[in-house]
Amino acid sequence: MLRAFPVAFLAALVLAAPAAAVDCFTQSVKQKLDGADAAFIGKVVAVKPVANNKGVPQFDYRFTVERAIKGAIGTTATIRAAKLVDIDAQVVTAGSNVDIGVLATRAGAHLVASSCSLVDPGSLMGATDEPKGSLIKVAVGFVILGIVLAYSVRRLRRRRAAELGS
Repeated sequence: MLRAFPVAFLAALVLAAPAAAVDCFTQSVKQKLDGADAAFIGKVVAVKPVANNKGVPQFDYRFTVERAIKGAIGTTATIRAAKLVDIDAQVVTAGSNVDIGVLATRAGAHLVASSCSLVDPGSLMGATDEPKGSLIKVAVGFVILGIVLAYSVRRLRRRRAAELGS
């Protein structure tokens, strides 16, 4: 029994890591954006450890906000998280001067995120862009339809008039 516990524990660790990694990719950026309280594109300027008694080291990541996407975000934002790893499996550090798309949720007074909440800035911008001009496209379609119908009715009337005149 004592030997089975370490084996089960190691098996759980080995199986949990891939499951967590897959979980990051089950939702699209649009779905993640819909579930987020705040979203922005920014650069990390500072990383400070946070004292806690939960056993998991946490950090405050301070970002300069290049573009606010969702939520009340100022020119800077602080995100509390465990060690963040970007989409290229690189640890997020201060001063890297790389734009990062961040999706965060509110937990009390703090914005919190995880490595799964970091996305490519282009993907985040693409998820926010709704198709534009739909109403104009429909209006132009109705105008073209009206022109085609008017032309068809005119031809039918001329044809009937020609048949009745002969």
